[in-house]
Amino acid sequence: MSHLPSLQTLRAFVAAGRHKSYSKAAEELGLTHGAVSHRIRELEERLGVALFKRVGNSMQLTETGQKLEAQVRQGLSLLEQAFTPPKTGATKAKRHIVITSVPSMGSTWLFARLAQFRAEHPDLDIDLRVSEALNDYKREGIDLGIRLGSGGWPGLNAVKLFDEALTPVCTPDYRDQLELRTPADLRRATMLLNPWTPWSRWFRAAGLDWPEPARGPKFDDAPLLLRAALAGSGVALGRQWLAVDELRAGRLVAPFDLAVRDDMAYWLAWPTGRAANPDALRLREWLEAQAASEELPCPVSVVG
Repeated sequence: MSHLPSLQTLRAFVAAGRHKSYSKAAEELGLTHGAVSHRIRELEERLGVALFKRVGNSMQLTETGQKLEAQVRQGLSLLEQAFTPPKTGATKAKRHIVITSVPSMGSTWLFARLAQFRAEHPDLDIDLRVSEALNDYKREGIDLGIRLGSGGWPGLNAVKLFDEALTPVCTPDYRDQLELRTPADLRRATMLLNPWTPWSRWFRAAGLDWPEPARGPKFDDAPLLLRAALAGSGVALGRQWLAVDELRAGRLVAPFDLAVRDDMAYWLAWPTGRAANPDALRLREWLEAQAASEELPCPVSVVG
């Protein structure tokens, strides 16, 4: 086991990746900036690869760093669970959060982030309910929700999580096989269609005088549309924040440097006039911090 890095080194690596900052990681762990920097440099020398790169004022994980961070985070979570003392009968009750989400976000960005939150808070039970309908939060006991819209729902407080934009996405192989270099090259592509995200607006932004495609596979669900693109079936006009993890992993690419802003944004919402569940407040603040710290993996000019 002597070939393994120390737990402190691994914790420093994961904290720096989460915060995108050596200084913030040092604050969390009670170390100095120099100690965190030294541990990460030691890890990079051990592996012979760069794990971080400086982008502006932040330290971003490289592609290799992202893969390692996910594996280390999972390993630390398993160790934490293995050494957590078993609960006695008097302390078995777990704390509980009920969160609702529109299905598209619930099965993509939110699903992956909740898995990370659960790993960091194994004593919490999270009940995720997906629905297009605007739930009655008070009657149904919902603590927190993610909605797609323009905000301003009666009986709910709301804070914007992030704006959304639409850009063509496909697999790297599909892009290369069809030599998709400019928007006009889409004439060679199979267009994947969704009635809620028509292509015509993006065509106009790209300077293409094309009508809305009349033929092509149709999907009325945004995650299914992305799955079709992942299968190499064509090019989808994808919501960037739904596709962010696939883009970050390189399973999807955005072949053109152009996106159109969606009319709606994703919002965190919680009921007014009710004492907040402290664990739901913690989750809300954690999701806000996650959204604020994340960047889209490919630079795209947003218009509209």
